[in-house]
Amino acid sequence: MNQFMRLLTKELKPGKGEKGKRSRGNISFSPLPSCSAAQSERGQALAETAIFSAMAVLLAFGLLTLIPVHRARTVATSAAYGCAQFVSQSPNPNWAVWQGEQVAWQTLEETWSGTPGVQYDVQVIAPSGPGSQGGCAVSYRPTILFNGLLGLPDPGWRTVTFFSQSETWKARWR
Repeated sequence: MNQFMRLLTKELKPGKGEKGKRSRGNISFSPLPSCSAAQSERGQALAETAIFSAMAVLLAFGLLTLIPVHRARTVATSAAYGCAQFVSQSPNPNWAVWQGEQVAWQTLEETWSGTPGVQYDVQVIAPSGPGSQGGCAVSYRPTILFNGLLGLPDPGWRTVTFFSQSETWKARWR
């Protein structure tokens, strides 16, 4: 400890020709080799950039894993809503079930959906008669990108359901 204190006091005393002036940015009282402030700041900026880059890559991977989940939910919602509308608009309940299911599957299998690898299941609830309630339930199971890399849990099956009230004026169609 004494040697360390002597070294510090020796460094703090100005030598011959220095006249007590020290250059700005040099740390002369440190027992470590002197370095300028610009060099240490440059090193800190490099470390901060490396940390920020790693965090940006992890954030990008996280966002990419959520895209298929949200696309699958959006497509399932569109299919269930369209199916429920067709179920409520048809006067024949049996025909309404077939039409609603066809509309749902056409919506799910369109190329605009951008959901390859997603599993879907469509269930149609037929109205009991004109003026009664019917609906559609679309279940989906999205794929998770980078699942092996990130170790995310399997999201399982999710369901979107829409019910539609058939208009009472359709009771006169029969």
